[in-house]
Amino acid sequence: MNRRDFLKTSGSFVVIASVGGISACGGDDGPAGGTGLFSFPQGVASGDPQPGAVMLWTRVEAADGGSGDVTVHLQVATDEAFTNLVAEDDLTVTAASDFTLRTLVEGLTADTIYYYRFQAGPGPDVSDLGRTWTAPMPSADVPINLVWASCQDFEAGFHGAYREMINDDTAAPAASRIHAVVHLGDFIYETRGSHFSEPLDDEFRILTLADRDGVARRIAPFPVGGTAGASNYATTLADYRHQYKQYLRDPDLRAARARWPFIHTWDDHEFTNDCWQTSANYTDERSLDEPMQRRKVAANQAWFEFIPAALSDAIGVTGVANQAHDFTAATVVDAPFGTAADVDANNLFTEPNNIAALATLTIYRSIRLGAHCEVVITDGRSYRSDHAIPEDLIFGSAYFFDQRNVLSYEMSTQMDAGNQANGGSPPASFHGGNFANTNRTRAPGTMLGGPQKAWWKATMQGSNATWKVWANGVPLMRFFLDDGTGALIFPRLMDSDAWDGYNHERNELMQHLRGNSIKNVVTITGDIHAHFAGIVMADHDVASPVPAVVELVAAGISSNTLFSFFEYPTRTGAAVGLRNLVTYDATAMGGTQKFVENINMTLLYGSASATVMSQTDNITMALAARDPAVNPHLKYADSNAQGYGVLRITAAGATADLVTVNRPVTDVPAGPGKKRTAHFTIPLAGPSDPPVLQGPTFTGRAPFPIDPAT
Repeated sequence: MNRRDFLKTSGSFVVIASVGGISACGGDDGPAGGTGLFSFPQGVASGDPQPGAVMLWTRVEAADGGSGDVTVHLQVATDEAFTNLVAEDDLTVTAASDFTLRTLVEGLTADTIYYYRFQAGPGPDVSDLGRTWTAPMPSADVPINLVWASCQDFEAGFHGAYREMINDDTAAPAASRIHAVVHLGDFIYETRGSHFSEPLDDEFRILTLADRDGVARRIAPFPVGGTAGASNYATTLADYRHQYKQYLRDPDLRAARARWPFIHTWDDHEFTNDCWQTSANYTDERSLDEPMQRRKVAANQAWFEFIPAALSDAIGVTGVANQAHDFTAATVVDAPFGTAADVDANNLFTEPNNIAALATLTIYRSIRLGAHCEVVITDGRSYRSDHAIPEDLIFGSAYFFDQRNVLSYEMSTQMDAGNQANGGSPPASFHGGNFANTNRTRAPGTMLGGPQKAWWKATMQGSNATWKVWANGVPLMRFFLDDGTGALIFPRLMDSDAWDGYNHERNELMQHLRGNSIKNVVTITGDIHAHFAGIVMADHDVASPVPAVVELVAAGISSNTLFSFFEYPTRTGAAVGLRNLVTYDATAMGGTQKFVENINMTLLYGSASATVMSQTDNITMALAARDPAVNPHLKYADSNAQGYGVLRITAAGATADLVTVNRPVTDVPAGPGKKRTAHFTIPLAGPSDPPVLQGPTFTGRAPFPIDPAT
C-alpha cells in the first residue's frame, strides 16, 4: 500500500514525500546511536485508538537551538526490531508548533499492538521506542482493560505510580495487559512554587524533593508568568509550553506515554485553578472579575500541541455528530464578561472574546473499544456556569472556612437550581437572612453547557456498547457533611467545585439515563486527590433515592492528598474547631498513629462517629454513634492516597481496582511500591436491575476506619 494510505496529518503539519532509512532503535531508557544533532527530549506518545488507526506524537529539538524546519521520519512496525514495517513517511515540523508533531496513522489492523519511532538528521538521531494499540472493531467480543489517572503536580511528588502500572503490566499475561490509559485532567498544573503544591511528611513539614540524580524537583521560572497572591502562574503560550516540557522530564510519565495510548480530557489546571469558561479564580471575590481569554487560547493551543488526541478525526457514536475539533487560532483580548444579563439560557457569557476563546478547541468526544466499551469523554470546565455561591457573598463570613469547599448544603443546592429552586419559588435568603439568594432569577447551573449536554444524552442513548464508561473530570456523587455535633453550624457539601455544586444538572443527567433505560454506566473520576467508590443516585435529595450509576474515583498520581488539604487549615484560625472531624492524634491515647484520617469516618459514618473516635480512639464506640443517613451510597473512602484506578470490562461484568501507592516523595527507579489495592466487582445489570457495586476486598492493609489500626 502507498504510505499515504497509512498516514494523515492533523492540524498544520505537512506530509513530505521523501523517505529515508533508520538503523537504530530507541528504548525505555532513551535512544541509541545518532549524531546528537537532534533529540526528542519529551519522548513519544500515542492517543485515541480507533479500529485501524491511532494518533502518534513526539517533539524534536535541534542541539544548536535552531528555529528552522525539521524533517522527522516516522516508522511503524508490528515488532520491536522493525523487521515488519507497515508504514513510514517523512513529516515536517516547525517552530509554529514548538516542534511538536502529531499524526494520525490509518490503515492499520484493529486490536493490534504496534511499535513506532521517529528519527531526525543524518545520523540518524532516534526517539524513544513507542508501543501503541489500535481499538477492536465495534462488534468484537473482547475484554477491555483500562487504567485511569489524574492530578500529577510535578512539585508535589514523583510520577512513580506510572512505574507501578508498567511493572504490573510487564509481568501480566498478554490477555490481562492494559490497553489504554484514560487521563482525566490536571496533566500539568499552571502554577509553580506555590505553598499548596509542596508535600508534607508524617509530621507535616514541608519537604524538599530531589530526583535520583540529586536534582531538585522544581519547575524553572516561567518565560513570562503572572502572580496573584502566592501563586506564580502561566500566562502565555510560552509559559504553558514550558509546563508541558517540564512535566515530561519525569521518566516514569514518559515511559507510560511510550507504552500505552492515552485518552485525555482536561480539568482545571491545564488552564487555571477552579476555572469556569475563561475565568480564573485566584481571588475570593466575584466582584473582582478575572477574565483571562488570552490565557485560555494559549492553554488550549499548548494542550493541543502536547496531547495526542484525535479531535476533528474522532468517530463517535453512529448518528451522533462529532463536535470535537482541532485547535484553530483566535485573537482575543481580556474583556469583562458583563452582568448576569449577559448570559444565554445555559449561563454561558456571550461576551465575544469569551465565546471566541472557548471555540478554539473542542475536546468532548467518545471512543468505541470493541463491543462492550464506549468511553464517553466530557469537558467539565469550558462551558460550566459560575460557581453557585458567589465568592464575595460569603467572603470573610465566620460561617465559612473556604470559598468553594465545605459550603452550605442548602445554599449550594438552592442557588444552583436558580429560578427553578423550590419548584420555581426560590427563597429570598438563607440561614436566618444572613445570605441573600442572588441567583433567584438565574437559570439553573450547568457543568456541561447546552450543546455538550445534548451530545452527552444522544451519545449515551445511541451507543449499543455493553458498558458506557464516562470519563468525567470531577466527582459526580454526593459528599454530604452532616452537622450532628453542631461544629459545622449547618449541613454542608465537601466540594462545590465538583458535581455537588451542579446538583440540578446532575439530577437531569441521571434521570435521562433512568428514563431511557440506559444501563451499565460507570463513571471514572479524578480531581479530588482521594479514592472513593459508590453509587450515584438519580436524585440524592428525595426521601428514597434510586441508584443510577456506579462511580469510581481515583486519587492523584502525585498531588497532595485530600486529607492534607483539609488537615492544614484546621491547625489554626476559623477551622480549628473542625479538626476532630478531619484528624486526631491517637498517640495521645496510647495508639500508634499521629494523624488519623478521621475525615474518612466523617464521610462514611457521620460527624458524631468521627467525634467519638477522636475522643476515645475506640472504633466500636464510634460506630455505635453512626448516622446511617450520612452518605449511604458511599462504599469506600481513602482520603490520604496517591494512586490510580484499573477497570476491566467484559460482556459478563466489570471489575475495578483502586491502587494506593506509597507516598511518591522519593524518586525510586523501581517505583514507590503499593500500600493497598481495593477490589470491586460491578455485575452486569439486566433490564430491571439497579446498578450494584460489590466490595471492597483488599490486597494489603485496608485504610482507616475499615482497618482502624492503619
